[in-house]
Amino acid sequence: MKRFCFLPFFILIFTFSCTSKVDKFSEGITMEIETFISLIEYDFEILENEIEKIEVNIIELFENKEEILAKADKSKYKIEGAFANTAPNADPKLSTLYFPTTGKDKKAVEELIFLTNPLDDIFREVIKDNEVITQVYFNSAVQLNRLYPPYDARTMLSSDLDVTSYNFYYKADEKNNPKKELVWIEEIYIDPVGKGWVLSLLNPIYFEDQLKMVLAFDISINSILENYLSKTSRQLVIIDQTGTVVAGHPRAIEALSLPPLKNHTYLQTITLDSFRPEEYNLFKSKSKEVRKMISNLLLAGADTYLLKEGLDNFEVNAYPMKRLNWLVLDVAIK
Repeated sequence: MKRFCFLPFFILIFTFSCTSKVDKFSEGITMEIETFISLIEYDFEILENEIEKIEVNIIELFENKEEILAKADKSKYKIEGAFANTAPNADPKLSTLYFPTTGKDKKAVEELIFLTNPLDDIFREVIKDNEVITQVYFNSAVQLNRLYPPYDARTMLSSDLDVTSYNFYYKADEKNNPKKELVWIEEIYIDPVGKGWVLSLLNPIYFEDQLKMVLAFDISINSILENYLSKTSRQLVIIDQTGTVVAGHPRAIEALSLPPLKNHTYLQTITLDSFRPEEYNLFKSKSKEVRKMISNLLLAGADTYLLKEGLDNFEVNAYPMKRLNWLVLDVAIK
């Protein structure tokens, strides 16, 4: 009788012990991934603070407009058509200026150039102090773009573009951002001046209730790979709310039936001009199971999915990011 009484007790203790170990293991994984997310969110918060500091400087320029224009060095930039200070012969201390022919008020463009010349030093310091930022710039409705570091605008841009027609302007304008808040462009896109795949942080600058410009930081997707994903052993994939992959570890990318990786690294795949977002959209995956999985995680709000791909079984756990409307997927083979 004692044996029969002891056996259930032993089984109970053994079961509790195993469950406890599994729970602690799962908690450890969750903590590691939440730490990973917190690091990204913390660094992105620093970028928000940085772009707001520049806003203060810009407002001061407008507050002292007459004095600054009176003292402005009008020979600082050599204007050549719709451009100034373009690579390859650009002054590395100055921005590249682009003022397309779509701008009809030439005096307003000229004044804004002279007024914002002091930003060159500020832009240069931002790039030097923040390795994740590839470029800092503003676009104005008068059709002026000031961007640092300088680039070959004459080769990359035609002279008649509308700078307000790009998402790095209109996403933050009065119509799309009536609260006048900072805006993250969460969907990655190809930077038109050759910096590859980026996401952008936008800050609409208002003075006397008038939108003067949209200030922006471009953050390279490569920096996410190099600074965050490379520091964790978990097989993670970051996706946006459209289901498109932002970045991820190679093995996790392959587990989700995405196209073959070139040179065995997703970093080198995503920076190629041949990359197409739809190829990396999980809703359009060639795998029915992956499409079902992303529907459950993104549309139904599930946080766990058991994925069966060929002979392999994966447990995919989803972790939301707060600052960006992204999802981090942890892909673990079972």
